[in-house]
Amino acid sequence: MNGGFEWILKEYGRPVEVWREGACQKGRALLQPILEKGGGDAQEVPTPLGRRRTGRFLYLGSAKVPVAWNDRVVCGGRSYRVRRAQAIRAGAQFSHWWAVVSPEDKEG
Repeated sequence: MNGGFEWILKEYGRPVEVWREGACQKGRALLQPILEKGGGDAQEVPTPLGRRRTGRFLYLGSAKVPVAWNDRVVCGGRSYRVRRAQAIRAGAQFSHWWAVVSPEDKEG
């Protein structure tokens, strides 16, 4: 099991930057939309100023790059805020980080 999830991230993950208190750590992660039950795949809503992303995304990242509530994650030119995070273990080993992130509001 040693390095199993790291291999998955190396093969299928995307480069990410995790920002906390002005410091950046780089790694790889899987980042996918969390679709609402019965709500289709809409991740945007109309506003008076145009469309705005409102969705949540599942983040599965390297054990080497910790994430915590309110960290900023940058992936593919987009910025996200960590809303929930948890370390995941496989048996006695620390496997990876699980988090729910949401797009940052560009207006704020």
